[in-house]
Amino acid sequence: MATKIPAFKPGDLIRVYSKIVEGEKTRVTPFQGVVIQIKGSGISKTFTVRKVSAGVGVERVFPFHSPMITKVELKKKGRVRRAKLNYLRQKKSRRMKVQEPGAEIPAGEAAAPTAAAEVKPQEGAGASTPGQKPVDKV
Repeated sequence: MATKIPAFKPGDLIRVYSKIVEGEKTRVTPFQGVVIQIKGSGISKTFTVRKVSAGVGVERVFPFHSPMITKVELKKKGRVRRAKLNYLRQKKSRRMKVQEPGAEIPAGEAAAPTAAAEVKPQEGAGASTPGQKPVDKV
């Protein structure tokens, strides 16, 4: 029996319900987090879900075609520009948030520099900072 898995991408917030076998009992536990990568193809395709629980980052790798997955719910779509979100491992829980699709980009990041906002070199400000080339005066 194949589990119906919705279409999701890295950056999406999902809840995965998986079976846990303890002795002779089985129970279903949810694991909710952000998809940080989708890896492989065909029968060996997997996805990695990351959440922060009690200040500790927890990741689980789920095979797409596992009989242990009972249900997958897509909670929230995320807008990212990478296929592998490994950089989220260094972020703290508040900084780990991913933008939602359709969200506006902050004004300072998307605005192209205009002629009035151009920075002109000051007199005598040659190569005072290390790694900076001197500016030729026209």
